[in-house]
Amino acid sequence: MDSCYGVQFPLSLLVQAAVLAQALALGSLPAFIPCEFQPQEGLVNCNWLVLRSVPHFPATAPRGNVTSLSLLSNRIHHLHDSDFLHFPSLRRLNLKWNCPPRGLSPMRFSCHMTIEPHTFLAVPTLEDLNLSYNGITTIPALPKSLVNLTLSHTNILVLDSSSLPDLPALRALFMDGNCYYKNPCSGSLDVAPGVFLRMSNLTQLSLKYNNLTQVPRLLPPSLQSLLLSYNRIVQLGPQDLAGLTALRVLDVGGNCRRCDHARNPCIECPHGSLWLHNDTFSHLSHLEGLVLKDSSLHKLNPQWFQGLPHLSVLDLSENFLYESINKTTAFRGLTKLRKLNLSFNYRKRVSFAQLWLAPSFGSLTSLRELHMNGIFFRSLNEHTLKPLAQLPDLHTLSLQMNFIKHAQLSVFQPFRHLRLVDLSDNRISSTNKMVGTTGEIEAGEPFQLGSENFLPTPLDTPKPKTFISSCQKSRFTLDLSRNYLVTIQAEMFTHLSYLQCLSLSHNSIAQTVNGSQFTPLVNLRVLDLSHNKLDLYYSQSFKELPRLEALDLSFNNQAFGMQGIGHNLSFVAFLPHLRILSLAYNDINSRVSPQLRSTSLHTLDFRGNVVSRMWAEGDLYLRFFQGLKVLQQLDLSKNQLHTLLPRTLDHLPKSLKVLRLRDNFLAFFNWTGLDCLPNLEVLDLAGNKLKALSNDTHLNSSRLQVLDLSNNLITSVAPGFFVLAVQLQKLNLSHNYLKTVEASWFGSLAKNLQTLDVRTNPLHCACGACFVEFLLEIQHAVPGLPSQVKCGSPNQLQGLSIFAQDLRLCLDETVSWNCFGLSLLAVTLGITVPILQHVYGWDLWYCFYLCQAWFPWKRRSGAHALPYDAFVVFDKAQPAVADWVYNELRVQLEERRGRRALRLCLEERDWLPGKTLFENLWASIYGSRKTLFVLAHTDRVSGLLRTGFLLVQQRLLEDRKDVVVLVILRPDVHRSRYVRLRQHLCRKSVLFWPHQPSGQGSFWAQLATALTRDNHHFYNRNFCQGPTAE
Repeated sequence: MDSCYGVQFPLSLLVQAAVLAQALALGSLPAFIPCEFQPQEGLVNCNWLVLRSVPHFPATAPRGNVTSLSLLSNRIHHLHDSDFLHFPSLRRLNLKWNCPPRGLSPMRFSCHMTIEPHTFLAVPTLEDLNLSYNGITTIPALPKSLVNLTLSHTNILVLDSSSLPDLPALRALFMDGNCYYKNPCSGSLDVAPGVFLRMSNLTQLSLKYNNLTQVPRLLPPSLQSLLLSYNRIVQLGPQDLAGLTALRVLDVGGNCRRCDHARNPCIECPHGSLWLHNDTFSHLSHLEGLVLKDSSLHKLNPQWFQGLPHLSVLDLSENFLYESINKTTAFRGLTKLRKLNLSFNYRKRVSFAQLWLAPSFGSLTSLRELHMNGIFFRSLNEHTLKPLAQLPDLHTLSLQMNFIKHAQLSVFQPFRHLRLVDLSDNRISSTNKMVGTTGEIEAGEPFQLGSENFLPTPLDTPKPKTFISSCQKSRFTLDLSRNYLVTIQAEMFTHLSYLQCLSLSHNSIAQTVNGSQFTPLVNLRVLDLSHNKLDLYYSQSFKELPRLEALDLSFNNQAFGMQGIGHNLSFVAFLPHLRILSLAYNDINSRVSPQLRSTSLHTLDFRGNVVSRMWAEGDLYLRFFQGLKVLQQLDLSKNQLHTLLPRTLDHLPKSLKVLRLRDNFLAFFNWTGLDCLPNLEVLDLAGNKLKALSNDTHLNSSRLQVLDLSNNLITSVAPGFFVLAVQLQKLNLSHNYLKTVEASWFGSLAKNLQTLDVRTNPLHCACGACFVEFLLEIQHAVPGLPSQVKCGSPNQLQGLSIFAQDLRLCLDETVSWNCFGLSLLAVTLGITVPILQHVYGWDLWYCFYLCQAWFPWKRRSGAHALPYDAFVVFDKAQPAVADWVYNELRVQLEERRGRRALRLCLEERDWLPGKTLFENLWASIYGSRKTLFVLAHTDRVSGLLRTGFLLVQQRLLEDRKDVVVLVILRPDVHRSRYVRLRQHLCRKSVLFWPHQPSGQGSFWAQLATALTRDNHHFYNRNFCQGPTAE
């Protein structure tokens, strides 16, 4: 035990009291316990601490340096006048999600927040206040210094001169979601005319989701941004926006919705469409952004956009403008428009053969981004985008989810400024010229869609991060992911030699690449082929891409899972500029090239494979990564590694700087093996089974800077373990089972640590615990120290901060338990001995001598305890059976049962060399409580299985002990007569291995019961009573 815990009571109490007192005196304790202070930003972070009141910090805390206080997601229901009085420089205050209204509460509890009159007036420097998601019904008194105010998702339903205080400095007011389906009210938000006129500096006003039926009257002329989306405003005229000549952004979308694919409760537009006067926006000469999405518009009136010379962003998505896209002239005057969104303007249940764009699209000379997702047309050819060909600045074109079946990719050749074309989530199965392109009537005929095909997703649904994200700086990126492509042909990419980034992920490409598929793409640098069914057979694969820098072949595991099929990875050596390669999640385990070779590859992602099985094949794959001469990053996470030998590390590239081994099964790591990787800077061992960092091997890596040991089973660390890692800067020990953190682990290295993460460890907060003082010394490097570093014991402090110790609990537990035990024993003996001697004296004397005669026999019988719980008999000639015994049976019964682990006798591990086979077999059967036969079939049994079965039967006759337990791995095979008979007599001793993972937990429980209980308890009483020992 560490010397820190050896101090005896009451000295331990005095030491702990002195330490805490000194820390308080010197101000070395975290100043804002239980919150975390970020001095660079002046922020006190009190988020997610389940606080019921605003914490009061000591006078020694630097409260004058606090400019931001965040109390997000707590349970503060009452704010007092004095809560923020001691923050003289406070500018930003966040009280979001403390007392949510009933409709927004996860448990539907009603809550009302009480705010005393001078709570915020006591902070005259306050500029930004967030009270959203709280059950307040009125606006509290606020300081005149306020610049930004957020009152969204509250119960405030009235805004008039008496309820809204005079805030002359206010520039932004957000009051969204105070009356809608999630936060229901009986009517709508009531906004009195002219209520905002006193706010002469107000530039941003947001009143979304409030059931408003008209635009609030007499808005201040200083407004630059007005957001009124998703209310119930069904008509707009010039009078509604009168006086807003400075307006730059106007959002009135979602007021008159189309509900055929709404993702939330929707009310159909009562008049069929949002009514707009011809001159609604004509006086808004400074307007730059206009949102008319989800307004059920059926046509575009060119007069709407007259007088908007600075309009740069226009959102017309989710309307009924499929005909206007073909014929409108509304875009002729929008010469400064940069972004146009026309997505999901489809006709219900109709897919057009071809899309025709109106000639007025050619007038958008400043257009940079055009989004036309969800228009629904089946063919993309040279006529589809013809009006866009002369737009000099167009760099982004999105055509997702259009049900396109045939696409001519060469149509993008004239668009020399295009940087991104997104054709993902379509049905492209061919890029040949399959439909008419001369303008005949057939090209415009609609095709009726069934309801099952009509499932577009909302526009704001985020796309998952993919390998293609590395293409942001590429000259031209083409995204064909999530289509129906089955094969790739060079003709698909004719005239696209300038293409630099191509995504073909999530298709059904089941093709053997041979170096001819991408011939025209001589400038391609990034290629994403993940989530397909590629077969890597030829060494010439991808040789036609001389400039390829990044290649993603992850999740192409179908071909690698075929038994007996070889795979060729030698193509990597013929890609001279390849820097990034992903072969992740392909289940690569055998029958691949014995070595990867490359003089350019820097990063290799090899997650989700079975490199453990590869390295188990002798020296065949020992040098698999050694040929990657300049490799710097290698990810071997989730590769089922149980051991990592020094010779394995020795055959990794010496240039390696980052090695990730997350989520394997490593229970031991030979740290001296890091000498084989002289340039290693980052080592990630998170999510393994490491139990201790012991004295056997020390961490010896002079260049290691980052070490992640989180999510292991570490209970102890040897003194000086990290001392030799002189450049270590970041160490993650979170989510382990450490009871202490000691300075002796680090030596002089501790002061150089930038990050030491010890969160989620069951620290033992005993009095005099050294780790408290040590963590205080390096508190700048310990994330979450005030609130997230918690005690695991004693029980009184479990789950509390390590600074929540009560000195009254500082007792020496060992002395306390000893004294309690001695006193209890003395009292018990003092009462019971005289009584028993008086009443049962002669009987007790007789029992004493009887027991004295019995105990020696008991000790002798106990000396013959059997050394094993079960002897496992199986056919080693059957690899599947042997693999199941060593990797499933042994692991489950010996390693994963903890204290209830069973002792198994295995032939190759426990038989003594020098003895004959029969001697070892006899000793194993008679030295085990049970004999477990693991069989793949029961009709043909020979060799060791047959001999073992005969010896078990002999033991049944001699000792009258039935010790047979049968496990049959293939339940569907023919069962012998013996097995069928035994099922009738002793069913629980015959078990069948389930092939469904859901049944495997029950199987292990039944097997453990069969091995630990006597078989005579399992016999069917209808047939016999079972053998009993005499």
